[in-house]
Amino acid sequence: MDPLGLLLEVVALAVYPGGLFLAVMAWITYRVAGLARGAPIDARGIAAIAFAVVAAAVAPLPGTPAASLPPPGGATPNLVAAALLVVVAGSLVAPAPWSRRRILLVTFGGFSLVLLGLVATSFAITDISGSTGGVNAAARILAVTAALLALPMVLKPQRATGSAAARATVVAASLVVVLAIVIPPAQQWPVAPLWVVGLVAAVAAYAVLLRLGRAVTRREHLSLVAIAWLCSVAAAVTAVIAARP
Repeated sequence: MDPLGLLLEVVALAVYPGGLFLAVMAWITYRVAGLARGAPIDARGIAAIAFAVVAAAVAPLPGTPAASLPPPGGATPNLVAAALLVVVAGSLVAPAPWSRRRILLVTFGGFSLVLLGLVATSFAITDISGSTGGVNAAARILAVTAALLALPMVLKPQRATGSAAARATVVAASLVVVLAIVIPPAQQWPVAPLWVVGLVAAVAAYAVLLRLGRAVTRREHLSLVAIAWLCSVAAAVTAVIAARP
């Protein structure tokens, strides 16, 4: 066993980009978005937080300890694994019943994210975010846009169901994983902290939009669903085009 590697894994889970860092992101989301307090945390909420922390911990944010783990260049942050962790966490906090529109958004949004692997011929988030070319960038931006639009309609964090801490944590972890797709990899000091500050600002700005768009997302407004769906389809098509020789 590598003691240093074990220590870095603990830091990634407990401090950054999971643990303490995710707790700060969740607190910002809770306060700025004005999430309803809801019920006290229960077993489902604890499980959702645990999955969310692991998902955020594997996101290749600038300065993450995971980048120092073997193999050379760091442990591979797999997009599919991170997305599945977020989906599981989200399923534990999202209210039932699931409408057709929510199922549609999850299906097409997840499909477009998975197809980003075609852009870099790999599911490693660092490879996807580091892929060059205008078409590749367009596929990433469209997929991220679709995920950001769909997130409040799928999770419905504004509804007072379950624990507010669990809902805020899952939203924050989802943002960390999704936004990591558009952050250039291998950022070094002194640029890396600036990207982290930018990520925090982006989470705060998104929380403001959650507050302002509360009524629209609660109703799953058809126009917003249509835009998110079209972005997912466009991202999938663009990723396929980018993968063509």
